Amino acid sequence: MRLTHSLALTAMFVGAAAFAQTSPGTPADPTSATRSPAPAPSAAETGKSAAAMSPSAVLSMLHQVNQDEIKLGRIAQPKAQNDKVKDYAKDMIDDHTALDKKISDFVQKDGKGKVTLSSSQIPAPKRREMKTMSDDAERTLSSATGATFDRSYMSEMVKGHEAVLSDLEAALPSLKGQAKVYDLVSDARDKVKAHRDHARDVLKDLDRSSATGGSGTQGTSGSSTGTRDTSSPSSTTTPGSTTPSTSGGTGR
Repeated sequence: MRLTHSLALTAMFVGAAAFAQTSPGTPADPTSATRSPAPAPSAAETGKSAAAMSPSAVLSMLHQVNQDEIKLGRIAQPKAQNDKVKDYAKDMIDDHTALDKKISDFVQKDGKGKVTLSSSQIPAPKRREMKTMSDDAERTLSSATGATFDRSYMSEMVKGHEAVLSDLEAALPSLKGQAKVYDLVSDARDKVKAHRDHARDVLKDLDRSSATGGSGTQGTSGSSTGTRDTSSPSSTTTPGSTTPSTSGGTGR
């Protein structure tokens, strides 16, 4: 009887201790509650990822870049108000369509059975990074208008082409043993670099235009406004003169 009573007390004690350890106020693993999210990959890590890509991965990445640039260019062409931005968007559609055709032709002829174009070929971290950038850019451009849209689009073009350029330069050394793939990716790298530099130039033009009051967005409109402004004083000094109406006509 005493043994039974002793065992019962022991069981009660063990149960109470277990309850105290698992109660809401005392977490079993204090570090799990404060676990921070995984940090974003650094530039060095991104470069390592690109350098380790296979030919299929690099060309699949380029194919996806082409599709994204064509999509954003089609958004930009009708929405841009600055002629240089409109022209840039057209160049993106034309150039990336041509580059994508080169890649497709290569895969069908020289890379048949060796190279596969598929998003699944791109390493998962890089694929997620590309999708996030593309979705963010599309969301930004869809809601922007006017001069804000022009600047947003060109800023996205600088940022996007800079990222692709970094990936291609990291990937090129590992492709030297495959001359045709290397040449194709090298040509794409040069084209992407030219796009990046062009985007920077257009963005600088937009900044200069904004600093001078925005008249630079439409060159002919600016000169027309200037003609009308200079003709105003003459109309007050020579009543009845036909000069104001004549200069107003040439202004249009």
